[in-house]
Amino acid sequence: MNGDLILTKTARGILGILAILGSLAWATAIPAAASVTSTAASAAATSTFRDVATLFCLDSNANGNAYTLGCNGGNFQNWEFGGSNTTSTIRNVSTGLCLDSNTEGKVYTLGCNGGNFQKWEISGSGGRVRNVSTGFCLDSNTEGKVYTLRCNGGNFQNWQHR
Repeated sequence: MNGDLILTKTARGILGILAILGSLAWATAIPAAASVTSTAASAAATSTFRDVATLFCLDSNANGNAYTLGCNGGNFQNWEFGGSNTTSTIRNVSTGLCLDSNTEGKVYTLGCNGGNFQKWEISGSGGRVRNVSTGFCLDSNTEGKVYTLRCNGGNFQNWQHR
């Protein structure tokens, strides 16, 4: 009888341990599943950004320069971002560098760091692209220069992305 009692207590102990391990496995599986869902939901869009006034596309190179050129379909003119009506980084597909700016209105690309100078509010296609940190809008001219200025609603500050 004592042997049966010890065996029953041991079985209960093992079942208790298995129940705890099962709970831990379930608890860790839920965040993992949630992160897969949120990653899929936040997948970046890939697009070109074309200035409405000049019809030039936002371009970049491995040296960190940002400028506009005639649209040519090359990867230096392809950018990943969160999509229309979002605030996100704008990352160059070829270089992996993020569009960045400063309070002087300069625009360039740097290694992505998650800072506000690399975050942009992106309006619908044909709308403005505004830097979160400075509040200035992405702007360009017919010479291919890219910079930021106070938002003025002009077509040089409107960018189509698709």
